[in-house]
Amino acid sequence: MHGNLRQQILVLAVPTLLQQFLTFCVGMFDTWLSGRIDAAATSAIGMSAYIGWLGGLLVMSVSVGTTALVSRNCGAGELTHANRVMNVSLLLGQVLGVVMSIVLFLMAPVFVAGFNMTGRTAEIALNYLRLDACGHLLTGVTMVGVAALRGAGDMKRPMAILGAISILNMIVSVSLVYGIGPDSPINFPMQLLPAFGVYGIAGGTVTARLMGGLAMLFVLRIGSDPLKLSVSLMKPDTVIVRRLVSLGRFAAADSLLNWCGQFTFLMIIRRVVMPGVSDDVVFAAHVVGIQVEAITYLPAMAWGQAAATVVGQSLGAGKLKRAYKAGFEAALQCGMLATLVTGIFFFGAKAIYTAMHQDPQVVAVGTPAFQALAMFQLPLILFLVFRTALHGAGDTRFPMLVSLTGVFLLRLPGAWLMGVYFQFGLVGAWCGMFADIFLRACLMTWRYSRARWLRIQV
Repeated sequence: MHGNLRQQILVLAVPTLLQQFLTFCVGMFDTWLSGRIDAAATSAIGMSAYIGWLGGLLVMSVSVGTTALVSRNCGAGELTHANRVMNVSLLLGQVLGVVMSIVLFLMAPVFVAGFNMTGRTAEIALNYLRLDACGHLLTGVTMVGVAALRGAGDMKRPMAILGAISILNMIVSVSLVYGIGPDSPINFPMQLLPAFGVYGIAGGTVTARLMGGLAMLFVLRIGSDPLKLSVSLMKPDTVIVRRLVSLGRFAAADSLLNWCGQFTFLMIIRRVVMPGVSDDVVFAAHVVGIQVEAITYLPAMAWGQAAATVVGQSLGAGKLKRAYKAGFEAALQCGMLATLVTGIFFFGAKAIYTAMHQDPQVVAVGTPAFQALAMFQLPLILFLVFRTALHGAGDTRFPMLVSLTGVFLLRLPGAWLMGVYFQFGLVGAWCGMFADIFLRACLMTWRYSRARWLRIQV
């Protein structure tokens, strides 16, 4: 924990940014593929993305604690204990991942009903959700492995694994959607693979997730100091489990609150009234906009993870001043990218929607809403960077309270009031989201600036 802080943040952030970019490409590619089918397919894909988020919530309680403990131990030079934490976390995370996979599969009909889907859209969504749930069987291995490696300052191996499975996802998806044979875009003299349509997108996702889990196990088994998978260490340790739960419970609650809010927010979007426009069109416009906006999350999460690693290791080494500066340096570097993204989103809104969807109504509904969304990219980045940095220090309770306030006092009431009651369309519904983002950015910046998190014991 020495040397130029700016350079260290940049070196840690760039590999994660590259991995996040590939992950973003997968989401964009899936949405683009569904856009070549119809609005019903896009709606099903969009809903599945939100439900898939739920699949990682329980594991989140382990992975956040894993990053905090591993980084502190590495910073303090306690490498043997850092490795033990990783092995215990891996076992716990995998158990929780399997539980979530089963729950998502069984709850699929409930989710479809909650989104007010009917007919062909409901049928596609139900089958898609059940297929997607199978991909979460090894989510625990992947998420906890990535969290441990990043806590140790290793950003390259997570980038390699997650980047490779992102590319695999796209290759398998397009192969399954269109098939491989004489009459498919992937031309071959004989029919090797039939076309599965929209379900091929789910097949690509499931394949990539399972392969990612296996790849993580292989990488950790080979290992490198200080982390290496050891069967003898993969057993419950009440002290470590208690510390993991203590650190991660608020982060998991934060994610759960966000998910519940997003789920309710989507149900409101499904009920937005726009004269002459169907529910599927409005929802598809929302899905495209939120999927494209995910590009903002790339630098935010990359620089946030870099800050979390430096914060945790600096606190472990007793370098409080360096820990404090890390978050501001990450926010500064990331904020410059946010300015560029704002301009691209605002001036390129129509071109983006035209490229992403073939339905002119989806383009017409989404373009003005996306231009408004462009104005909130800098606040979004500040919120995400400072929240992730606070997680690296073990401060997870305050971010949870901020989420509770922003989602349930601003986002949901605002979306219903402006989008459903006053019928201001998608732009109106998104006004609640804008207020939520702005409030979180202000509160998270204030919390980090006060520096009380420097005294948190993990």
